Amino acid sequence: MIDNYIFDLYGTLIHIRTDEAMPSLWKRMALLLSLQGAAYEPLELQRAYGAAVEEQIDVCHSRRPAVPRDHVEPDIRDVFRSLYRQKGVYVDDRGTADTALFFRTLSMVRPVRPYQGAVRVLQRLRERGKGVYLLSNAQAAFTRPELTKLGMTSLFDGLVLSSDAGVKKPDKAIFEHLFSKYGLRPETCGMIGNDVEADMAGAANVGMAGWYIQTDLSPTVSGLLPEGCRRIRRLTDLL
Repeated sequence: MIDNYIFDLYGTLIHIRTDEAMPSLWKRMALLLSLQGAAYEPLELQRAYGAAVEEQIDVCHSRRPAVPRDHVEPDIRDVFRSLYRQKGVYVDDRGTADTALFFRTLSMVRPVRPYQGAVRVLQRLRERGKGVYLLSNAQAAFTRPELTKLGMTSLFDGLVLSSDAGVKKPDKAIFEHLFSKYGLRPETCGMIGNDVEADMAGAANVGMAGWYIQTDLSPTVSGLLPEGCRRIRRLTDLL
C-alpha cells in the first residue's frame, strides 16, 4: 500500500521557464555585483559564473567521491560567494542568498505558477492521511522563496532539495537521504514526476513505485517506463 507520495516539483507540480543565456540577465547581474564592489563586465561575469559552477561541482564531488560527478549538486550560493571572492569582496550569507534570488528573478521568462489541480491533489492526499513529501533537483535559494510565494510550503510533510543534500536524482543517495530523514520505507512510497530518468528510474532503483506525468517541461522520452511505474495524464488521476 502506498502511504507516502513523493513529488518532484518543477515540471510536475509547478511550471516555470527560465533562460540563463539572456544578455540582459548578465548585464544586470554585472551591474549588481559591481555596485557591491565586485566589478565585472557582463560577458566576463557569464564566463566566470560557468567556471565557478564547475569548480563547485568539483568541490562537491571531492566530498562525495562515491557519487558520479554528474549526480552531485553544488549550492548556487557558493557559486556567487566565489564570484565575489574573486574580486576581493566579502559578502555574508544574506548577501549571497539575495544575489542568488535576484539572479533567479532576472532569469525568469515566465513566472512560477502551480499546474492545474496541483494544490488540490496535495490537500486531498493529506486529508486522506497520506504523507506528502517533496524531492526535487532544485536550489534551496530559489525553491524555498518560490514555495512561500505560492503558499505551498505547508502542503508538504517534509522536503529534500538537491542543493541541500549535495546530490541529485536519479542517484540512490538522495532517495536514501529522504527515507532516513523522515523515517520512510521505500515500499510504502510512490514517486510522482515528469522525468523518466531522474524520477522514474531513480524511484525504481530504490524499490519505489512511480507515476509518470508528461508535461511541457518533460525531457524527451525514449523507451519504456521502468517496471513498477505507470503513466498518468493529469495530477488528479492520483485521487
